[in-house]
Amino acid sequence: MHRFFIPKEWFENDKVKITDDPLYQIGYVLRLKPTDRIIVLDNSGWEFEVELEWLTKKEAQGKVISKKPGKGEPVVKITLYQALLKSDRFELALQKCVELGITAIVPFISERCVIKNPSGSKMERWQKIIREAAEQSERSILPTLHSVVSFEEACDTANKPALLLWEEENSKGLKQILQNPPLKTAKTISLFIGPEGGFHESEVKLAQKHGIAIASLGHRILRAETAGLAAVSAILYEKDEME
Repeated sequence: MHRFFIPKEWFENDKVKITDDPLYQIGYVLRLKPTDRIIVLDNSGWEFEVELEWLTKKEAQGKVISKKPGKGEPVVKITLYQALLKSDRFELALQKCVELGITAIVPFISERCVIKNPSGSKMERWQKIIREAAEQSERSILPTLHSVVSFEEACDTANKPALLLWEEENSKGLKQILQNPPLKTAKTISLFIGPEGGFHESEVKLAQKHGIAIASLGHRILRAETAGLAAVSAILYEKDEME
């Protein structure tokens, strides 16, 4: 069944009112009709099976038939600290990391970022990408999109343990870091991925001062939009979240 995140305010007892973009998808794109069923999610972790009762151009109403806890959320909570990238590359990284299971994303500006100040419309577009990726991958909770911060602010506020991937790190790889404390038993992990030009050495030293571990992804140099996907996948695999 098709899935839609909607505000909690649209629920009233066992009835659900639907409007805005979900209504457009239901009525105009999918051409669903009364008696058709969908899954709606209120970002609480529950999934609600809803049978459509009626649709107009401005609103639809459905009745909750059943509810059950969602199964698409990993136990380990990964916050992705992603340096700003060129628009299409950042959006690709955002979309795929949401599909994989990140809990939150914090965009940040580092020394080698090409993009410095995304507009408010960009933030709205990113939020839409998150919602659509979460629906497609059968998530039951929307990952949180935080405001853009500087790299120093990101280091200051990141929850520990935290991990930064750097292509010039030669002594510790991601697998080694994940198999040893504190990351071995961690249920929350902050993951730092740099921009197209990589992190500057001074930024790596700053991260280390904040207690952020440094690791490599091996002998191959990955694009910035690929590194996050590879790292998130590796973390979830190591934590038995991809059985």
